[in-house]
Parts: sequence; structure tokens; C-alpha cells
Amino acid sequence: MKFNLDFTTSYGQFYLNDKDEGDTGSPDFWTNEAFNDKLAVEKGILGVSLENSEGIVKAELEILSSESQISDFTVFDHVVEASLEINTGFLQIHDCPFSLLVLEQKIEKGNYRVRVYYKNLETAYNENPEDFYKIEMWKDSFLDRTVLKRFENKY
Repeated sequence: MKFNLDFTTSYGQFYLNDKDEGDTGSPDFWTNEAFNDKLAVEKGILGVSLENSEGIVKAELEILSSESQISDFTVFDHVVEASLEINTGFLQIHDCPFSLLVLEQKIEKGNYRVRVYYKNLETAYNENPEDFYKIEMWKDSFLDRTVLKRFENKY
């Protein structure tokens, strides 16, 4: 299943979560490490860091039937992944800070690995930002957040 996401958000973030789950106000959510890794993790919710200051989200979400086959990250600026447990059978995507529902999709319950690929981050501060976020998720055992490729911001 593939979904194109095109919406606006604030505070440089948006969320993937188990339906109506997750505490974005937790002191363990947006830690210094989470900011550096561009992905916040808390039980039932992930916070994806947005690079552009306009709040423009251009993204693609793909729910895979098996582990991602992308192993060459040269076309991406930053790649990070973490686990998300779905207990309700519904994945949601929300904006920040209003928690407006952008997408709700019924999926199989269980642990998922969520990988976020960040692309065109150097354009994020241009008049017309072209930063793009590709998100893949697949069922997998629970693992901590891992940065597979780190973007070094030059600004």
C-alpha cells in the first residue's frame, strides 16, 4: 500500500502513531538525541522531524509486506529507522500541534519497523523548499532507533 502525503504542519514535525496513542509531551520524546537523529520515539508514536521552516510536508508512505529492499542510500541525505507498535490495528498520521488527522489506515496489529528517508534537505531553506520524506514500514521485531545515514546540516 502506498500513500502520497501533501499537507502542512507546524513546529517542524508530524506524527505516525497507533490510533489515539502516544505522548508527544513526554520529556523522553523530543530529546537532544531525537532532534539530532530527526526522529522522536515514544510508546505508540513516532515524531518525524521536518527540515523546512514553512511546515510543508511532501511525503510518501509505503506499507511493505516484507523488509525494505533499499540498501543504497546515496540519493538520500538522511536515513533513520525505529519501531512502532500497532495495537489497535490502525495507523494514523497527524499534523502538529492540532493533531489533525491526515491519514488513518487499517493495518495488521504488531511491531513495525519504520524507516524515514530524507531527501533534498539542502533545499529546505530555499524560497520553494523541495525537501521530501519517503517512509517505509514493515512488520519486524522491536528494535531501538538507528541512524543509517546522517545529514550534516551546513546552516
